[in-house]
Amino acid sequence: MGLVNEVVADDKLMRRVMEVAHQLAAGPTLAFGESKRLITDSYSNTLETQMELETRAIAGLARHSQDTRDAIIAFTKKQKIEFQGR
Repeated sequence: MGLVNEVVADDKLMRRVMEVAHQLAAGPTLAFGESKRLITDSYSNTLETQMELETRAIAGLARHSQDTRDAIIAFTKKQKIEFQGR
């Protein structure tokens, strides 16, 4: 069902939790938030409506998010990006 994607020994659990938390915090937090909202809304939308909302979300992030613009440039140059949450 995809509910578990990693198993960690009890004595290593907190260290792994902190590693994942740091990875998420260093990621594209605006895009994560938008994705979470879209997933939540998807349960009550038709496929067509959901696709439209996702298209608008991508365009909105590209237009208004510095992180998205920087990520596109970094991707094309095959460079690493450090997201700023902007």
